[in-house]
Amino acid sequence: MASGKGGVGKTTFAVNFALALSRRAPTVLVDLDTATSSVRGSLAVPVAKDLYHFHRHGEKLADCVTRLDASVDPDGRYGQFGFVAAPRHYLEELANPDAALRRRLAAEINAMPADYVVLDLRAGIDPAVADFLPYTNSGVLVFTPELPQATAAAADIVKAIVFRTLRAIFAPESQVWALPGVGAARDLVPDLLARAEDCYDDSVPNLDAFLAALGALLDDGALVDALRSLFADFRVHYVLNQFDGVEKAHERAVAPFVRNLAEQVSTLLDLTQLGWIVQDAELHRANCSGRPYLLGPEARPPAAERPAKPARDVFAELDSLRSAALGLDRRVGQRTAAVRAATAGAEAGVDALLGEQLASLRTMFSDRRKDSVRENFNYCVYRALNLMQPPRLPTELGMTQIAPPEQLVRWLLRRMPGLQPATA
Repeated sequence: MASGKGGVGKTTFAVNFALALSRRAPTVLVDLDTATSSVRGSLAVPVAKDLYHFHRHGEKLADCVTRLDASVDPDGRYGQFGFVAAPRHYLEELANPDAALRRRLAAEINAMPADYVVLDLRAGIDPAVADFLPYTNSGVLVFTPELPQATAAAADIVKAIVFRTLRAIFAPESQVWALPGVGAARDLVPDLLARAEDCYDDSVPNLDAFLAALGALLDDGALVDALRSLFADFRVHYVLNQFDGVEKAHERAVAPFVRNLAEQVSTLLDLTQLGWIVQDAELHRANCSGRPYLLGPEARPPAAERPAKPARDVFAELDSLRSAALGLDRRVGQRTAAVRAATAGAEAGVDALLGEQLASLRTMFSDRRKDSVRENFNYCVYRALNLMQPPRLPTELGMTQIAPPEQLVRWLLRRMPGLQPATA
């Protein structure tokens, strides 16, 4: 879970999302906002061991998991939930962990005995955030129509992930330079990539322009085609917090987000809305009380307000909603509308992305407009679970491990038939 700016409700979403997920399988929330953590404040239960004990005393991360006690979960509904708290107070080496500590932490997260591990990252983007994000999708970005400037910051996270991937692909020691026809451009590509990343340099405004320029440098266009496919498969998942209607959310949050992505990154990216959380004063009060919203009583609406349709299995319901607009049918095969539009020009690509997202928002809202906050969280979890069902692409939500950089190029080369280096 990531956000470009603080104050958008990222930790609120992470805590309640993990709680909802734990109703299905063992789930651990790891608080990686190690400088200004709010998870500990959101869950007012005694913590015996936290990341301090992992770092200073060599405790296993799995032994630093805190379970909910009867004071907040009297019925034991969330017995499969646990969390690893950040330190109680600021500690420099944990607030700004070095590369060795980040790697050790990632290895222990990978070994966590749980079906699901939810990482609550700090706001913004720095090595303490980037090293825990996947290379092939955005994780879950949280932003809100109530803080429009946060949408640009969320787009910056996507840009940072994609360019981190490209820097690994074109690193000096990368096997990519052994591909036929690529080595001759070895001295030119890093400068081209740097200009694409530099928002003050208009010569290569985004990755679409980078691909065009790279194609002009290389004798063989196979690598460019493979990179274009990689961008088209990159999935951006996001959740709108403090949702207050389709048009407002689209105008103040979704449209600026899409335009920033198109201008700064690429029109090829695949965007998927996981859902939204409606505005509700109870959500804020729950945070302040140290008892997250989902740990409160499950109120039932009056009979007259209950939906007439019978309850159904959640996956049957999702299947009934399945459509391209919902972003649930693009796991197999190449993306279509936005990819085709991108080849027709930048503005057409932006329009296609905006149309996709508005249609998706309207489609979901037409079916879920009466949902409560609790149902909002459950629906986001159900959509995430659907994306994680096999068969799934590596680009989907639910990475099975935090991959170190040296694995990236090997993984990419396996995805590129016919592009194996001559020395491989």
